[in-house]
Amino acid sequence: MNADEDILQLPHIGLKNRAILPELSGIYYVIDEKFIIWYIGKAKNLRTRWAGDSHHRLDQLQKQRKKLFTIYYELVPESLLDATEQERIEQHSPQLNGTKVKVKKLRPTETLLRETLANLAPYSFILGVESARKQDLKFIEDSLYWRDNGRVKKAILPLTVIHICINVSELSTGTSGNSAIRFIRNIFRKRSNYSKNWESASKYKNRAEYSVKVLLVNGFVIEVCGIWQEALKYIQDYELTQLANVDMRAVDEASLVIIKNKCLLNCEAGVFLAPDNRDYPYHEFCRKAIERIYPYKQDLVKLLFNEEIALVSKPQVLPTDTRTLRDSKTGLLVRLANLADKKRYMTALLTERGLDLNLYRVNKYLESIPKDDNYIDNIGDTRMTVFIKPFLWNIPEVYLAATLDRVFWLLLETYLSDFTKVKLNAEERYTSKAYVSPRRFIVPATLTVTLNGKWKAGIPFGSKDDMSYKAVVDIITSRLQASGIPKLKFSFTLDSIRS
Repeated sequence: MNADEDILQLPHIGLKNRAILPELSGIYYVIDEKFIIWYIGKAKNLRTRWAGDSHHRLDQLQKQRKKLFTIYYELVPESLLDATEQERIEQHSPQLNGTKVKVKKLRPTETLLRETLANLAPYSFILGVESARKQDLKFIEDSLYWRDNGRVKKAILPLTVIHICINVSELSTGTSGNSAIRFIRNIFRKRSNYSKNWESASKYKNRAEYSVKVLLVNGFVIEVCGIWQEALKYIQDYELTQLANVDMRAVDEASLVIIKNKCLLNCEAGVFLAPDNRDYPYHEFCRKAIERIYPYKQDLVKLLFNEEIALVSKPQVLPTDTRTLRDSKTGLLVRLANLADKKRYMTALLTERGLDLNLYRVNKYLESIPKDDNYIDNIGDTRMTVFIKPFLWNIPEVYLAATLDRVFWLLLETYLSDFTKVKLNAEERYTSKAYVSPRRFIVPATLTVTLNGKWKAGIPFGSKDDMSYKAVVDIITSRLQASGIPKLKFSFTLDSIRS
């Protein structure tokens, strides 16, 4: 029934602002934006009755996401609450009064952990353990400086951290990339019947499928992240162990020593190979993060409930997936045969144009041709760092660092060197992220190039001498059109803001 004029003239508070209800006795009416009465109740203390999430009807109301609820209240002496409530209910026949209360069953967080581990165990392993971060003031300071705030939340600082890596390549074998991603999402999906859920430690929560996920459980922090294929080759052996009574593999001590020496760890990329001959401040922070890890020897998480757990379906295997198709001429997987063709084509093109293949270590990448299914490109040989001045950001002598494909850069450097720098002068500085607000950062303008109708790469570019985006695009377009590069297609994307 709709509320009458007498009710609508009562004092009222939005449901979201229920914490400021008066600490007085009375009858309350929950009414939506169309003035339909959903519930009538009584309270000796209105504020206490609605404190936090304690009200037994709150979950039902909050699930009505398209409704805007308001709490109207009528101050009534405690001695008259029962009679007045009954009278008002009979008079207005609210929607929910007399219906069954749907209670959200909360399950212990340890059950969520065990369910996740049981599903991930075939595709993951324990990297190691990290001591509580509260004593490492320098690490806390650096985490805040690099805006990895998720690592140093108050609840996390005093707890031991257990690190788990998802072997993405193992998960993707015989499976489409999208299927693997859906599988990961399904495992880490929000579950309303758990008191706590996996949270992203990354400040860019929608950026990477395998960025660090965090769960606090029974006095420990569980961190799950991806590990790059290039880093997996340093794992010589595993030890069988358990975590929360779930059978798991753990990296052996010798392998962990090598990984800590060769790899870095951050919240977006997980465990990745340290670039050669680079000494960026952020990389030092990522190195410190992985150096803090020591071997996992025994099950640390003691169970309090030991509930039964459910498994999600394995990722669907798609027989037509190009990951499993083979090239009829070479016998290689199609993707590797395509990579070999790309390297031969680029070698011939660069040589024909008289470019030195030794520049930017391009020869190291091009000379490494796939010969079997175990071939993996080293990311350090594939990518390089450059520096630009974004059009949306103008700080004198400060550049934005970005990465691009080494081979494409050697081919196009002549046409882009005015707007993309390989080296900075002594007085020039750079940043790895250009923030416009605490959570929003600039993604630089990009030239997307396609060669021979097959191979594509994005090259970041920026302004010079405060030139406009249109002026720079016009210059680059003119140069590329006159370049004589066969079957060259290209397009431009302006700087954007992401969070």
